[in-house]
Parts: sequence; C-alpha cells; structure tokens
Amino acid sequence: MINKFLSILICVVFASQVAYAQNYKFGKVSKEELLEVKHPSEPQAEAAILYRNFKTTFIYTKEKGFTALIKRQERIKIYNKDNNDWLTVSVYLYQGTNNSANEVLSGLKAYTYNYDGDIEKIKLDKKQVYKEEVNERYTKVTFTMPNIKNGSVIEYEYSIRTPYLNEFDKFYFQESIPIKKVELSFEAPEYLEYKIHRSGWLPFKINTSSRGRKLSIPYKQKAQGLAVKEKKGIDVYEFNDIESSVVQSDVPSLKKEPFSGNVNNYRSTLQFELSATRYPNQVPEYYSSSWEDVAKKIYDSPNFGGQLRKKGFFKDDVDHLIAGLSKKEATLRIYDYVKSKMVWDNYYGIYVNDNLSSVYKENTGSLTEINLLLVSMLQYAGIDSSPVILGTKSNGIFLFPTRSGFNAVIASAKIGGDLLLLDASDKMSSPNVLKPELLNWFGGRLLKEDGVSEVVKLIGKQAIHDALVNVKIDEVGAPIVIVNNRYTHNDAYGMRKNLSGKDASEMSKFVSSIYNDYEILDLGVEEKENVSKPLKISFKARVDDYFETIGDKIYISPLLFFGQETNVFKAEERKLPIDYDYGRLSRFIFNIEIPDGYQVESMPESLSVSLAGNIGFYKYIISKNVNGVTISVQRSINESFLAADSYGDLKKFYEAIVSKETEKIVLSKI
Repeated sequence: MINKFLSILICVVFASQVAYAQNYKFGKVSKEELLEVKHPSEPQAEAAILYRNFKTTFIYTKEKGFTALIKRQERIKIYNKDNNDWLTVSVYLYQGTNNSANEVLSGLKAYTYNYDGDIEKIKLDKKQVYKEEVNERYTKVTFTMPNIKNGSVIEYEYSIRTPYLNEFDKFYFQESIPIKKVELSFEAPEYLEYKIHRSGWLPFKINTSSRGRKLSIPYKQKAQGLAVKEKKGIDVYEFNDIESSVVQSDVPSLKKEPFSGNVNNYRSTLQFELSATRYPNQVPEYYSSSWEDVAKKIYDSPNFGGQLRKKGFFKDDVDHLIAGLSKKEATLRIYDYVKSKMVWDNYYGIYVNDNLSSVYKENTGSLTEINLLLVSMLQYAGIDSSPVILGTKSNGIFLFPTRSGFNAVIASAKIGGDLLLLDASDKMSSPNVLKPELLNWFGGRLLKEDGVSEVVKLIGKQAIHDALVNVKIDEVGAPIVIVNNRYTHNDAYGMRKNLSGKDASEMSKFVSSIYNDYEILDLGVEEKENVSKPLKISFKARVDDYFETIGDKIYISPLLFFGQETNVFKAEERKLPIDYDYGRLSRFIFNIEIPDGYQVESMPESLSVSLAGNIGFYKYIISKNVNGVTISVQRSINESFLAADSYGDLKKFYEAIVSKETEKIVLSKI
C-alpha cells in the first residue's frame, strides 16, 4: 500500500514538473528551460524552438470589410550564441498604393531570459527596432534580441494586420533546428472558403471545428426631404467561424545538405488560399482552380497583359535598331539593347507596378517590368514573343494551382522552331542561359494573348568546363603548371558574376580561392564581357606541394588542385533530392613532364564508371609517353535534379572518383 502511494506521489510530482516546464503562456519561461544545456534528441543543435504559435482571426469593419490579424509567438532556446541566425528577427510588410492597403505590425513584445541563481528578464528596447524600406513594395522591421548568453531563452510576439485575404504565407512546422511544440489556429468566417495546402513528408492532422459568431454593424440612413427621416440602427449578422487547427510536438530539424537547393521546399508547411466567397444575398465568386486559370487571370490583368498593348513610346527606337536585320538578328539586337539600357532594381514580382513607359523612361525596373518591356518590343518587331511566368527557387515549390506559385517573368522568342528564353534584367545572362535562381525543376508557363498557356521547362543546358593542364619542370627543378580553362553556359555565367567589377589583383585573388589558395601568376581573362562566347581563364602557378620527395622517389598527385579529394556526400542516408541547378561536364587533360633522372615506377590504372539511367559517367584514362604522363579525365552529370532514392548510387559514384583522383604517380631515380 505504501509503495503504491509512493508511486502515485512520484507520478503527481513528475506530472506537475512537466506541466510547469511546458507552460507556454507568454512570459512564463521556466528555470528548467533555462538550465537545459543541450537538446535531448539533437545535442549538436545550436538552438531549438521551444514553442511556436500562429493564430489567424478575421476582423470586420464597415470601412475595410474583413481583414486578417495574424498573431505569432515564438520561444527559442539558445544553446550556442556564436554565429546563431536565430538571434535576429526580420518581419516583412507589404505596402500597397495607400495607407489602407498597407500591412501593419502591432503588439511587438520581446524579452531575453537568463539564469544566474535567479531568472533575469531583459526587455527589448524599442529603440533597437529598426524599420527600413526594402523597395517600394516591402518594408522590413528588424530587431536583435539583447544580452544573449549560451543558455538564454528568447521570446517574442507580434501581430500583422493585413487586408490581403487571397493567399497567406506558408506556416512552417519545421525548421533547421528542432521544434518542441508548434500550434496553429486559422479561424475564418464561413463567407470566405479556403483551400488548405500542405507540403513536406512529416504527417500531421488538421482538425476542423466551427462556432457561432455575431457581427453588429451600425448603419445610418440620411434624411431625404420631409418624406424620409434620418434613421439609425444596427444590423446583426449571425454566421459561423470555421477553425482549422494543428498541434505538432517534437518536430525534428531539417537541415541543408550538399546540392539541396531551397530546403524550405521540403519542410512541413501549411498554406491557406481563398477558393470562393459566399456572402449573403450575393452570387458566389470562385477563384482559380487550375494552372491554366491562374495563368489567364494573370495575363488579363491591366498590370500584365494590358501593358503589352502600349507600344508607341519605343517605336522609333526599335525601328532604328532592327532596320535590315533578320528575325533572329533583330531578336538578339533588341535583347542586347534592353539588357544594356535597363537596370534591375532587385525586385521580382509578377505585375508592373506603374507602367512600362515610365520604366523605359527611367531606365530601371523590376525583373518582370524589364522582361515585359522586352516582350512588347519583340512583338512590335514582328517576333513571336510571349512572357513566361515562373516561380523562383527561393519562392518555393507549389504543386497546386496558386498565384503564389509565380513571382517572376522572363521573355520567350520562337525563331525557326527554336525557343529562346531571355532575361534582360541580368547583364550576365545570354539566350537560354538564366541565373540558377530561375532554373526551377517544375517549370513555368508561356502565356498567349488568347488565354492559352503552355508548360515551359526551365532546365539549363549542360555547362562545360574544359581545362588543358601542362606541368613543366623549370630550370631549378621546380614544377610549374600552365592552365588554360574554357567555360560555357552557366559555368561561364557563374565565373563572370564572380569576376565582375574586380580589378586584376582582385580577380587573381578570386581565382586563387578556387585553386586551393595557390598564388596565381600571369592571369589572363578573355571574353569576360562578351557573354555570347565561352569564357577563357589562363594562369601559371608553382605546384611543389603536389610533388613530394621521399628518399630517392617522387610521389606526384597528378590532378593537382583539380583533383576531388573529398566526397561532398558523406551522410549514410539522405532525405532531400539532389539539385545541381544544371547539368555539368568537366573535361581535363593533364600533360605531366617527368624530371630529368627519373622514371615512372608506378601509376594509377584507367577507370570508367557510369550511373544507371544515363545520369552521369566518369572516365580516367592514363598513359605514358616520351616526355612523361598524359591523363584525360571526364566527369559528367547529365541531369540537373535527382530524386533522393538516387543518393546511394551517387555516393558510391563520388567515392570511386575520390579514390581514383587521390592515387599517386610514383617516380624513381634511373
């Protein structure tokens, strides 16, 4: 009996401790939370979300109708404060054409909690809350939590009032750090019907309930002469609020892996999209239900397709540009003209903010504005040109029809059966060579004026990196390498981006960073500005470190700083797909001169390895000749996007490459 009583007492005490530790009311941070030194299931985590809460409700006013209030509470445990991204919070607010169309932040409270014999509570100083205009469409509010130490707990809450009810940002239930508990409540009036879209592979249950609500709206009817007197009153509406709610506990982190692209695409999320409105005594209004419907509604907007009809402001310029040119020549001439004239303001978006004539006059605009301008000019020149709407990689993957799925526009031109994809906002781009941010694997839609749209694949051409590498022995017996590189497509694009704006010294420093920080001598760069041609980079370097003398033998690492010494794919298993951005092919030829008085004692064997399904291959061919050793190396990845179930074979593929490329040539004295 005593033992039973003690067991019950222990259970009661334990339950009370757990209940105390799990009090998520704002401000109720516990001693136990502060004393925890590492996460119980992920001890390497630099932080953990102890509690996250999203609560969305709808408020009605006579002036604005329904608006949404999104309240967010966050409590985060900081295990390691160094290089921790969770200490600074940024909130983005959309700014409309007038104050009533602006999103508004309110109710911001933030505290840091520390423990030193007692709980210390430090309030965020409102002077440390900064507001800045990102662009004419967005304002950013930023604050950094004060007095952070290892072991601190930070907590903040705020609300956003928004008049934009068609689509809400994704609610995230998973992050790069573990989450102990996350709750969501989305409570909308029955007049507004929302689709619920979920992503990620973690299972969670969505609970639905309803409750009655009364809405009292005062009215005032003005007097009309003597016949109708002034009348005041209150209209009362009764309706249901429909609540969707989720509770998740002990959510594991989902971290970035090599070649994983935008990890947010794979985290567990929920998103609400307005599908219909059903107001009393009104005909129901239905919103987009297919990608074709979404595309047509975008094109029909006066701030999209309507802008393409206005061509008078550039006619004279285009007429002068294309006089006497073929269609292909005219396309490239107009493309280069717009690209050189216009400056991108670093904003994507899907609609024109003002009008294209103003954009043209001011020489600056968003990616969408610049590329719609290009489409309009190409159409005027008689080119079969259409806008292509797409979602950038950072915008996320949307597997369901939604306007949120599109946040960028590029131009297309059909010339003799070939489809050219053009981005005139990017001075480093060229036809069909787009920045990786635009190369999403799920494609875009090409829009025609008649409302017809078609899917366009957004897959970059396989980029090729050729290198001729000659190793000579100088007059003092030291190995000198002479390298001639040639880059095409997105490899050239990436190199040009990194070299842009740099002087000779800065370019040498950048090239050195690619090649294990070796000192770069006699750097040569050709076609840096001519994006229509391959980029060429040549240089010399001393490579003594790759020639190791032990006794009367020399051990050569023949691929020098081109060799792949480690496997980027180290994990035994992988959850995320592999996103290379674009296919890539490396073709290297090494001619290695043997020092006088030495001969080849041994050298690696040739090797050929292929991945199933023509995904990729590797070839290493080595041979001796009169002057030394020649090696030909080819590494090819033919696909830009691979499912996670390819990981096992891909890991073995790279293991074979690393094993081969770390083998040495052994020279012995004659």
